Amino acid sequence: MTSHTPTGQAKTPETTYQESLELSKNSQSIIPFMEDEIVRLEEESAAFVAGERENTVFTPFRLKQGVYGQRQADVQMIRVKVPGGIITTEAMDTLGEFTTKYAPLGKGHITTRENFQFHHVPLAQCPDALRLLGTAGLSTREACGNVVRNVVGSPTSGVCTSEVFDPTPYLAAFVRFALRHPLTQAFPRKFKSAFTGCDDHDHVAAAIQDLTYVSQIRVENGVEKRGFKVFVAGGTSIMPRLAKPLYDFLPEEDILRLALALFTVFNNADMLRKNRMMARLKVLVDRIGLEEFKILVEAELEKIGPIDPKPYMHVEELMREVPPVLAATNGSNSGNGANGSNGSGGDGEYQKWRNTNVEAQKQEGYYVVHVKPERGNITADQFHGLASIMRKHTSGRARLSQEQNMALRYVPEQMLHDVWESLAEIGLAEAKAQSITNIVSCPGTDSCKLGITSSMGLAGAIKEGMQSWDGLLEDQGVDDIRVKMSGCPNGCGLHHIANIGFHGAAVKGADGEQIPAYEMFLGGNYGDNRVEDSRIGTRIPRVKIPAKSVPGVLKEVVSYYKENRSSDGEGFNQFLDRVGLEELTEVASKAQEAAAEATPGSDLYKDWERTNLYKVERGEGECAV
Repeated sequence: MTSHTPTGQAKTPETTYQESLELSKNSQSIIPFMEDEIVRLEEESAAFVAGERENTVFTPFRLKQGVYGQRQADVQMIRVKVPGGIITTEAMDTLGEFTTKYAPLGKGHITTRENFQFHHVPLAQCPDALRLLGTAGLSTREACGNVVRNVVGSPTSGVCTSEVFDPTPYLAAFVRFALRHPLTQAFPRKFKSAFTGCDDHDHVAAAIQDLTYVSQIRVENGVEKRGFKVFVAGGTSIMPRLAKPLYDFLPEEDILRLALALFTVFNNADMLRKNRMMARLKVLVDRIGLEEFKILVEAELEKIGPIDPKPYMHVEELMREVPPVLAATNGSNSGNGANGSNGSGGDGEYQKWRNTNVEAQKQEGYYVVHVKPERGNITADQFHGLASIMRKHTSGRARLSQEQNMALRYVPEQMLHDVWESLAEIGLAEAKAQSITNIVSCPGTDSCKLGITSSMGLAGAIKEGMQSWDGLLEDQGVDDIRVKMSGCPNGCGLHHIANIGFHGAAVKGADGEQIPAYEMFLGGNYGDNRVEDSRIGTRIPRVKIPAKSVPGVLKEVVSYYKENRSSDGEGFNQFLDRVGLEELTEVASKAQEAAAEATPGSDLYKDWERTNLYKVERGEGECAV
């Protein structure tokens, strides 16, 4: 067994919740690593392999350790929980080492919950793999299962020019309070949450979370008081619902009291335990109504005394960003925005990258650099390369985003060109990190038991097809469109809130055999507006587009928008509101007709990046175990 000494190591037997809280007060990471949990994983895994543990007992335990079953037999997916998406230089190097030692595919994957996932890891290797993560302050604890999942934060927390205040310390307190809590270990279903400091735009998909805290400041008797606007009961899947406002202003000292009240109401909802597929908080609120739900929450609050979040808010070490020194200026390059030049502007590719991937921070002279890995995947060399860039040119901290990107922070003006060159050397200098070309996708049938289609394959095909879109991608309205896809209706690819979204399905060909297909959603949105203005896309009814036809249909939809909008300033969703969906439904319907006319066994019967004839092979997922 490999020997590791992760920070925050605890004694055995398994650490109690109170011991975990106490340890978190001095931990340098948000989630303290617990060696006794890894020892227990070794013991339980051995017992399971020996036939001494039933699967119904072992699987829930394994999931709480962040080890998830795949559709491929005898291998696991390890999900690394990254609260707030905050990642250190040391963690990036460790993830590179982890990829080399334990990830047969030679890559990690950024998820839409700001986690890292690694696939095809044998169960026997999982304990030592988790120990390695622990040496860099990383944890997989409760990244899976019916628990409080990873808590999402904005990639520009602390540096955003319009931020009310940085909620990261409050996020840390929430994570530490919820983690290993006896009440959160066997919820009716998973619980997703987020914190954001901005009220005028949404970087955390707040409207589809079970719980979101949005920073607010209220003036009382001439004194500024911090607090949060609170939204609850959002979610996607087969019953998408937008989160509803629960409180306009919750004082900062009450965030954990409210969390405990919400956990209690959710955990006590016996109606949700009858059907795991309909057991999310949104279902409870949908059935009893927001007002009745609020009555239940406030009844619990009456029973809960003060819970001071301050002892669990310390994240000084994790948030300590020591930026490189700014170059002395003579006025020639001072005051430039993110589109300015640093003297190397003659390079057209660099200038295009800078115009689209760089934004100014509120700290004068420093910039955020957005990095777009291909389909959210990062290789071992890229992990190490990014760590080197972070070490030389940033504050030593980066953030993950729900767009499956990374944000490098505190890059000085004079270092932007060096960062671009260094990113280019490791294949991560693609421009337009936040555009139509940044296609978001879940893994689909690459690894997920619930996957119906190869959504990752489709994402790659669309990206490749866009290279022949001529001038379409140069149009600002087109560039602003967001495309997301999931390999099944569950929505891990966030397709419900995309301007154009797709989820996996199947349709029958002329011979009655199955053809991989997608249902299409139009008009969803989040990100460039307030939480209250988020939208669930409208599903095109009774239409399933063959997978191989989707890239062409997408191009037709985008072209129709460009050619028929009322002005250059009319956005895609505004256009849909004005013209309706009839014409675009016709485009999708024609594609479905192609399935009925397809020659049996032709290419239409094969999914993207597959050579075999398609057949739905959907296993029993572990999300609801």
